[in-house]
Amino acid sequence: MSFSDRLSEFTDSGSTGAQSEWVKTPSGWEAGVKYEPDGSRIITTAAVPETDDYAGLVEKISGQIPEGYRVRLSEARVDPAAWHRDGEGEDAVTRPIVRYRFVVELAPKSVPIDDLLKAVGKRRGSKPVSLGDSVGTYLVAAGDLQLGKPDGGGTAATIDRVIASHEASLDRYKALRKRGIVDEVVLPWLGDCIEGTNSQSGNLIARLDITITEAVRVYRRLMMRQVTDYAKVASKVTVAVVPGNHDEAVRMGNQMATRYDDSWAIEGASQVADAMELAGYDNVTWVFPGIDELDLCIDIAGTRIGLLHGHQTKGKMETWLGGAAVQRRAIGTADVVLSGHYHHLKIQQIGPTTHIQVPAMDGGSLWWRHKGGTDAPPGMVTAVLNNGWRGLEIL
Repeated sequence: MSFSDRLSEFTDSGSTGAQSEWVKTPSGWEAGVKYEPDGSRIITTAAVPETDDYAGLVEKISGQIPEGYRVRLSEARVDPAAWHRDGEGEDAVTRPIVRYRFVVELAPKSVPIDDLLKAVGKRRGSKPVSLGDSVGTYLVAAGDLQLGKPDGGGTAATIDRVIASHEASLDRYKALRKRGIVDEVVLPWLGDCIEGTNSQSGNLIARLDITITEAVRVYRRLMMRQVTDYAKVASKVTVAVVPGNHDEAVRMGNQMATRYDDSWAIEGASQVADAMELAGYDNVTWVFPGIDELDLCIDIAGTRIGLLHGHQTKGKMETWLGGAAVQRRAIGTADVVLSGHYHHLKIQQIGPTTHIQVPAMDGGSLWWRHKGGTDAPPGMVTAVLNNGWRGLEIL
C-alpha cells in the first residue's frame, strides 16, 4: 500500500452519505406497502429499472404472494431521463426509471374453456315428465268488458269479441285436455263488467248505448255461456269474480257510498250461480270476495292465485302487494296475481310473485285517444296452472 493510500485510510471520516440516484420522488408515489382490511395489498415501488417480472418485484418488497391471490399492475410512472450516479465520485448519467403501483388481490376463479365444453357435451338433461303424470288446471281470465260503452263498435262489437275469445279458449282447452295437460278449469272475472254511470262523476250517462239493467243482463248471459260450455266438458269449473270501479252499484258524487262488494259484477255473477244451481250443474264452484272486500286469493293446482281489479293500486302494484304482505292478507302471499283496470297486457315479476295484468275486452276509449293515449289489443288471458304457470296465450 502506498503512503497516499494509507494516509487516505487514516484520514477518511467515513461514508459521505452521497446518493447514487438523484431522482426526486413525486408526491403520492412514496415507496411502501398498504394493507387493506379484505386482505389485499397496494404496493408502491421506488424508482427501478423497467421489468415485466411483476410478481418477483412485489415479493422482494412485501413477501410471498398468498395462494389464491394475484398481482395486478394498477399504475406506472416512467421517467425516461432520470439523473443517476452509480458510485461515489463517478459522473452523473441519465437513465430511464419506472415507479410501479401494484395491487395484490384475490384471483378470479376460472375453469378452462375446454373443460366447460367437455362438460356440456357429456351433460344429460333430466328425464322429461310424461304429459299424463301431472294434470294442470286451465285458466281463462277476462276483464274490463265495460258493456254499454259506445266506443269501438259499442256493446255489439264487445259481445262479438267476448264470444270469439271464449270459443278460441275452449278450442285450446280441448286440445290441451286431449294431450293430458289439463282437466279442471278456473275462470277469473276481473271487474268493470259494465261501463256504468259512476265514472267521470256520471258524465257518461248520455253516451251509453244500452241501459244499466241491459248491460248487466248482457254480462250475465255472456258469463252463463262461458261457464256452461266449460261445465259440459271439464270435471270441475271454478268461477272467481271481483268488483271493479265502473261496476260499483252506488256512488254519491265521485265517492263509493255503500260497501266495496256492492257491485254489479258480483250481483250479475251471483244470478248466474243461482241459475246454474237450479239447472243441476254440481261441478261448478263460485268464489267471491268477503263482505266489504275487493280482492280474493284461491289455491288452484298447487298455485296461489290472487285476484283484484287493480284500481285500488293506483298503478303501484309492487307497493300495494308489499302492504298486503305486511298485513298478512292472503293476496300478499300469492304466486300469481291477476288484475285488470289498465286495459293492456303487462307481465311483471315481483320477487317470487308473477303479476299478470290482462287486456280489456271493450272497444277502446275515445276519451283516452283524445288525451293522446293509444288503445291496446283486446283479449282473454289463457294459461296452464300446475305448481306455477306456463303456456300463457292471449286469445
